Amino acid sequence: MRLTNLTIAILASAALIWPHEVRPQDGQLKTADAVLARYKQALGGVDAIQKVQSETVHGEIEGTGVSGKSTFASYAKPFKSLFKVTHADGSEAVSGFDGKVSWSIDPQGASIDTDTAREAVRRDVDLQYALHQPDYFKNLDLAGVADFDGRPCYWLHGTTHWGKDNNQFYDVQTGLLAGYRFQSDSKSAAVSTLVFQDYKNFGGPLVATKLISRTGDHMRTFTVTSVTYDPLADSLFDLPQPVKALLK
Repeated sequence: MRLTNLTIAILASAALIWPHEVRPQDGQLKTADAVLARYKQALGGVDAIQKVQSETVHGEIEGTGVSGKSTFASYAKPFKSLFKVTHADGSEAVSGFDGKVSWSIDPQGASIDTDTAREAVRRDVDLQYALHQPDYFKNLDLAGVADFDGRPCYWLHGTTHWGKDNNQFYDVQTGLLAGYRFQSDSKSAAVSTLVFQDYKNFGGPLVATKLISRTGDHMRTFTVTSVTYDPLADSLFDLPQPVKALLK
């Protein structure tokens, strides 16, 4: 399950869960490529990932300092996305990427993201990211086995093409992604963490149905309730008029 930086920006996500007790590898995987190959297999295989050309996700959001539950709907095609949040008070926030422009609209108005590297935004809306993760990195290496979210995980450490530190943790037992710890892809140097839990099958690759982000004593929990793969019209990702007005 991908959770884009657009989503994180709307919902003020992120936090630290530092890996500890780095141990010598006692298993069979000795390279980052081997860990990623096992991950693709654990998701359901390359064919299952390649078949996803459109994705619609619905779910709920809860968090500290937020009254009630919010709901979200996420729509995606390769390198295009639309994310809608409806808060408990009825207010809405929307963000998207049409392949070129990353934007958001909330009750305060429309804005265009000029802080985040374009390649980072494209990666976040790459529906087949699991098939070619190393393409986004200057380097991505196996750092060892570390405890993350209470589980022993293969720890991959890398630097993105846009110069950000990135750590990925894959459950030693299942091969599935347990979480990320990474520098913000905006101009900020803040470190963010996402935890992925409760993988389920909705007719495609396995999907993490519980995603947890923390920062300090603030937490957001995203619970996925449905995933479908019906075709989506390209027009769904057209820029809204308030965003077009900003571009002019």
